[in-house]
Amino acid sequence: MICENCGKNPAQKFIRKAGGQEVVVELCPACYGKLYPEKENGFFADVPSAADGKACPSCGTTMAQFRSTGLLGCADCYTAFRGELVEAVRGMQGIRGEVRHTGKRPESSAEEKEEKYDRARDYAARREGIIERLEAAMRTGDYAAARQLQRELKALNARSMKEDV
Repeated sequence: MICENCGKNPAQKFIRKAGGQEVVVELCPACYGKLYPEKENGFFADVPSAADGKACPSCGTTMAQFRSTGLLGCADCYTAFRGELVEAVRGMQGIRGEVRHTGKRPESSAEEKEEKYDRARDYAARREGIIERLEAAMRTGDYAAARQLQRELKALNARSMKEDV
C-alpha cells in the first residue's frame, strides 16, 4: 500500500472523522504528520499498546521510543516486542490472521515439481545434443548444417523462454 499523498512511501491506514463520517486515509507517517499536525506525530502512534514502558533487556530501547522513531535498537528488540510488532504489522498491512509470508504463488505439488524437473532435463539434453552436432559440423566445415543447427538452437532457446523451463 503506497501513500495517497506523496505516492512514494509505504502507507498505513488511519481513520479520520470528517463531516460526521469516518474516512479511511492511507498515508505514510511523514505525510500524516504534515497533513494532521494536531495528532501525535509518532511513527506507530495509532497502534494501541500497554507496553510503552517495556524496555529491551539488551539495549534498553522502550516501546515509546520505537513508536516515536519507528526504529528498534537491536536484534533482541524483535523478541522483546514481538507481540506489539505483530499487531503493528497487522494494523499497517490490514492483515486478518496469519502474518507469515507465504510467497506469491501457492506451493507446487510434488508432481508439478517432477514434471518441471523432467522438462528442464529434456531441454538440457536436447540443447547439449544440438551444441555437440554444431561443433562437429563446424570442425568438418559443413557450414550449411551448422547454420541449420544454429537455427534449431535459437528456436529451442526461444521455446524454453516461453515455457519457463
